[in-house]
Amino acid sequence: MSISHKNMISLENVRHSTLLRQASGYIELAEFNNTPDEGVSKPAQKLLHTAIQLLDRLSVTEKSNGNAIVLRAEALRALCRFSDALPYFQLAAADNPQSITSWLGFGWCLKRLGQLPEAINVLTQGIDVCGNDPILAYNLSCYHSLAGNVPAAIEYLTKAISSDDRFRSLTNCESDFDPIRNDPRFVAVIGQPV
Repeated sequence: MSISHKNMISLENVRHSTLLRQASGYIELAEFNNTPDEGVSKPAQKLLHTAIQLLDRLSVTEKSNGNAIVLRAEALRALCRFSDALPYFQLAAADNPQSITSWLGFGWCLKRLGQLPEAINVLTQGIDVCGNDPILAYNLSCYHSLAGNVPAAIEYLTKAISSDDRFRSLTNCESDFDPIRNDPRFVAVIGQPV
């Protein structure tokens, strides 16, 4: 019994989809096993390395697929390998400019690599392309706060909270807002006493 070319392609598509789903699952599990204050836990590291190994099993063509690129970037980011993740997020944002995840990861890595002005530029580009998405606006507000640009931090925080009020409660535990936490404009936006 021989397998037709059409069936062979179909089997490869199933294999490709299965590897992507498995890698995604391992990354998601790793996020649940991670404690941000304590770094990457050993179980999370193992899960993330397994995800990368699954992605390595994709063909060269499949590895350049947008989903595969984002998953690899997310796994590397979760491992705190920001400089390794950065080119994948950059490629993902270029290939799919509407991908909020790509812009967010791109900015996240730049910030953690000490490239705050570049992170601000990237998230600004992301907002220009994706519109005022609240998660991009919130993160851009954080970065402007760290940079000492209070008016821009307030502007983007206001946009984030206006779109989704859940961002208001996140400001309480977000250390990125510590530089402006006592500023009356910040207090007014979050609507909570200092």
